[in-house]
Amino acid sequence: MKIDPNVLIGTITGKAAGAKQTAVTGNVFEDILKGVQNTGAPGIQNVHAPFAVESLNPQKIKALSLSEQAVDMLDSYAKSLSDPAQTLKQIAPVVDELEAMRSSILEARSFLADSDRLKGVMDDVASAINTEVLKFRRGDLIG
Repeated sequence: MKIDPNVLIGTITGKAAGAKQTAVTGNVFEDILKGVQNTGAPGIQNVHAPFAVESLNPQKIKALSLSEQAVDMLDSYAKSLSDPAQTLKQIAPVVDELEAMRSSILEARSFLADSDRLKGVMDDVASAINTEVLKFRRGDLIG
């Protein structure tokens, strides 16, 4: 088998008719690596990523997870309230769990920056939980 010196490694077809072959000088990988180190990825400087990798940290992940759990708990609580077979005594442990979840949300929220939009979401979730717990404890559901 004879290897054609005009075929570049990694190409599917050989040299196109009339195409010029650019001269490869030195170590191309090192040149690209230096360019990436100096300016970031070439050609990607103007692209706006919706979430920067550095913006995700363990506190944000925990806060997001707790918020999702709290919304699920509120949904479960609403379903329990709409079930006529459930008594308020049976629903009381769910309210206790909601109250504990509110404390967890407020604790996780304290680790977020004031400018973080997730902090606003967590405030809304904690407020909704607080409202439901207060209504239950005050006796608004009796009658």
